[in-house]
Amino acid sequence: RELGGSPARLEEWKAFVLLMFAGLRRNEADKLRWFSVDLSAGTLRIEGHEDFLPKCESSLGVVELDPEITAMLREWRSMDEKGGYVLRSDVLVRPDNGWSHYRAGRAFDALATWLREKGVTANKPLHELRKETGSVVAQKHGIYAASRFLRHADIGITSAHYVDKK
Repeated sequence: RELGGSPARLEEWKAFVLLMFAGLRRNEADKLRWFSVDLSAGTLRIEGHEDFLPKCESSLGVVELDPEITAMLREWRSMDEKGGYVLRSDVLVRPDNGWSHYRAGRAFDALATWLREKGVTANKPLHELRKETGSVVAQKHGIYAASRFLRHADIGITSAHYVDKK
């Protein structure tokens, strides 16, 4: 309610949804363009483009979205007349900087602060959202499903870093 119910915090809310419910990495969410979102299929594609290079080849792929998330994306798309990036920002892309420069850095910083205020103590509070999602998928559907959902190169990464009993 705090993030999703406040128009002033919309970009934080969008970042939260992409990181938590789509399991995206921060750079993937930052550089996600509307042309990579298929609202009719309820999916988004992580794909390289002129402004984005994926972490590794296995990071590329299609992420299936819950219908509720698709509905949110549909609403956000209707509010974005320019239709560029899902996360809006006045900061320009610097593709040569990779992950060290984020267009939506202000939204990410504000979201990290909010998460810390809510008790998230991890060194990387935004990445903790991805880890939480991976753990939930593993618990409900198994480690292999979690590894595929998180687009890991191998299951060892998922097992070692992302799966906790919840």
